Amino acid sequence: MRNYIGGIFSDISSVKGEDKIMRRRTTTQKLQQAITNNLLHITKAEVYYKTSRKTETIDTDKFKDSLDFLCESDVFADFVDWHYERNISAKDEYILDSGTMNPYSENVVTVYLRVADGMNGEDIERTLLFLEEE
Repeated sequence: MRNYIGGIFSDISSVKGEDKIMRRRTTTQKLQQAITNNLLHITKAEVYYKTSRKTETIDTDKFKDSLDFLCESDVFADFVDWHYERNISAKDEYILDSGTMNPYSENVVTVYLRVADGMNGEDIERTLLFLEEE
């Protein structure tokens, strides 16, 4: 079943015989780590304004600088609720978003990332996946 939410598909099952593709949680620090360690490269970033229904492109360098600044703030970085999934259209791409599932957020930030040469999905999953501690 395909659910279109904020420019991405979620809860997609059995695409061309593969296992289920699900949205997973990650953190601001984990996203920054994947980019800084050259596992993923930003190809596009955009912000969608829910009220006006307008989308603006964010310069990739500006997004990276803003992400670095947010991580430096330490405590505030944990307030951003990121989700990611593999892009079903291109196996070497990931889509991350924040604000899609939050009814109190006016903005949705979506980041499109390409897998770096020589990297595999397991390395990226290990870096991005957020597991809650009990």
